[in-house]
Amino acid sequence: MERRSRKEPVITLIIMIIIAAVIVSWLTGLWSCENGKKNLNEQKKLSIADYVNSVSVLIQHSNKTSVNFFILLGKIKDISREELDKSLSDITEESKINLQNSQEMNPPASFEVAHGYLKLVLDLRTKAYENFKPALFNALQNIQGDISSSQISNAFLNMYMSDEIYKYFQDEIKLAGEKLEITNLTILNSKVLKDNSLIDSQDVTKFISDIKTVANLQERRGLALINNSIEFNPKIINEQGDYLILAKGNEVSVTLLVENQGNVAEKDVIVSMKYSTENDPKPEEKTYSITSINPSEQKSVTISGFKAFPGVKCNIIIEVKPVPNESLLTNNTASYKFMVEK
Repeated sequence: MERRSRKEPVITLIIMIIIAAVIVSWLTGLWSCENGKKNLNEQKKLSIADYVNSVSVLIQHSNKTSVNFFILLGKIKDISREELDKSLSDITEESKINLQNSQEMNPPASFEVAHGYLKLVLDLRTKAYENFKPALFNALQNIQGDISSSQISNAFLNMYMSDEIYKYFQDEIKLAGEKLEITNLTILNSKVLKDNSLIDSQDVTKFISDIKTVANLQERRGLALINNSIEFNPKIINEQGDYLILAKGNEVSVTLLVENQGNVAEKDVIVSMKYSTENDPKPEEKTYSITSINPSEQKSVTISGFKAFPGVKCNIIIEVKPVPNESLLTNNTASYKFMVEK
């Protein structure tokens, strides 16, 4: 297959810069004669300082969003598609809020052109995140493969163009300051595309292929009973051989933690406890249903209502019922022998 030329993204970049230049030319007409005033009063100095500080906050947020985005892509093999979907949505929403905040700002006189560049930068980044998620999921599901691959390429290209235009923003900030005889006016650096090779369609195809071959991106299901979390009521006061000795009481209950060790949210998880005595080996069983439990989440379960038999040897078996396709079952059960004190 013929390798797509790397000149294509550059051509697109030039077109976008031309568009930006048109916007800038329009904004230039908004400049006031304040540009020619060299002597700044305190109010104007504070206005410029507030603007630069506010912009710095926006850029810090934009940089952080990018870091989170590429961290997410790096751990795709460890998370479910459900979590991937939510995380990408959160990242897009963060970028949208940042863009909206920039649009609501009123830059001081002489900084309108620079602010035009900034809004274009944040708009490109928001579009990149916004378009990336549906394209990625289409690619993972083999839906419109060529189109989704192109959309992902364009998302990375938008990031690249935003980085290039950001340099113009930095230059314009500095220039606006110099016109007002502020020689040390600088702004934070910002580069959101961590690997410029991703603007090449061939590299994007490889990126998608690598993701699609990760087995762990598929559902991984598994529940576990956390043994060291189990607490008896009445409380354990002693041990005698294989038996736990519980304090005096009329009823026995057990509290424990159940953990979702898979990457899929589980619903209606059943926890059962079978209770038997040496006098009546036929077990009495009670169950508890966990409505929902998310990946890595632990939930506390208490099963109660068992009559105590002081001085009688008793046994309980606790089980977290397996979910479909659960591979590891050795951590779903626990059993205990005990006697309630007379």
